[in-house]
Parts: sequence; C-alpha cells; structure tokens
Amino acid sequence: MQKQPNKPTIQGEIEKALQKLNISSSITHAGRTDRGVHALNQVIAFNAPDFWDIDKLRNELNKILYPAIFIKKLSKTNENFNPRFDAKKRSYRYVITNKITPFSANYVTFYENKIDIKILQKALKLFEGKHNFEYFAKTGSSVNGYIREIYKTDIFEYKNFVIIKIVGNGFLRGQIRLIIDFILKINENKLTLNDLKSQLNKEKLISKHLAPPNGLYLERIWY
Repeated sequence: MQKQPNKPTIQGEIEKALQKLNISSSITHAGRTDRGVHALNQVIAFNAPDFWDIDKLRNELNKILYPAIFIKKLSKTNENFNPRFDAKKRSYRYVITNKITPFSANYVTFYENKIDIKILQKALKLFEGKHNFEYFAKTGSSVNGYIREIYKTDIFEYKNFVIIKIVGNGFLRGQIRLIIDFILKINENKLTLNDLKSQLNKEKLISKHLAPPNGLYLERIWY
C-alpha cells in the first residue's frame, strides 16, 4: 500500500490518478499491506475541491485505476478524519486451498496437507484476548508497544477453500502471516499447542516465519 521510490504501489497509483484529475493531494490510509497481500476494503482519505461531484469523481478515478484498483465508495468526512488512528477494529482473512490453478495462484495460498479444522480452532482460540505479540511481529517493526487484542477468530471450509478469519483492535507488521505459519506447523505436527502457548506468553521464541502473502486479505475496518 505505502508509496515506495521507483516501485508501483497502491498509494502511488491513486495519487497519480488524482494528479491526472488536477487534484494535488497525498493520501492517508488505514494500514500498509505487504507486497502480495490484498485488501477487500482498504480505507483512504484525501482532499479534493468542493466542486467535484462524489459519484463522478469515483467513476473518473476508477477509469484511470482499472484494472488493478477499484474504489467502491467515496464519502465526505470531517477534516480531522484519520483512516488509521480512528479505526476501532479490523478483520483479516486468510485463504488456503489444495486445488490451485494458474488463475488463482496470486490470490490464495496452496497447501497440500489436509487441514485438521478442530486442532486449528483450538490454536486460534489461544490468540483471542489481549497479549504481547512481540514474538508474532516482523523483526525491526517500529511501534510504541506490542500489546494487541484479538476479539474473535474463526476457521471454516468453503468449497475447495479453508478460510481463517481474525478480528482485532489492530495488528503488527507481519502478525497475521506469522500466526498462520505457526498454526500450519501445528497442523503438520511440527509444533504443538504448548509451543504456541510458550511463544504467545513470551517464554520462548520457537518459530518466526511468514506464511505466503497471496492468501491474506484485509477484509474490513470499523470506525
């Protein structure tokens, strides 16, 4: 999401689209997503002249941004609105399949092992509540603290997919992908629920690897 020098990013492409419409504004966003991660409902904010009709502006931006980016809705907000700091909670989903095709390869994670839904439900439940997630954050993350609260977790099957959903008040860099990798190692009997408890309680750093980005989606943000 975040703009990077000499690299195409969501932020960069939207700002270029605004410039084509003679709107000089940087954008603020609800959160950055790693390369390869998707957003179903990312929230951004920018300044635009009052004469623009909201629906016309959305249509014009979508013409320019097609096909990689689509703006679902534009709304007027107060000038103090901040998509990141005003957010109350967020949800992510992670999509896994054992039947991959070239058409879906960039949007789901291929995982050939059979998934034990019950054991992963138990693993996910351990994350619920307020915890220090330092051992489930990317190394080098610059934050004021590592305390986050996860309100709800879920895992279910839908057709050929297994979908994992996590809802919390906020997430650290890489946190979801580190969680997914850990619980999939539990699924493979490489790690145990006790290993998870030890790492979650910061008793011992056992495993810190990122699951692939292509199965991860920022699903929803509440304000």
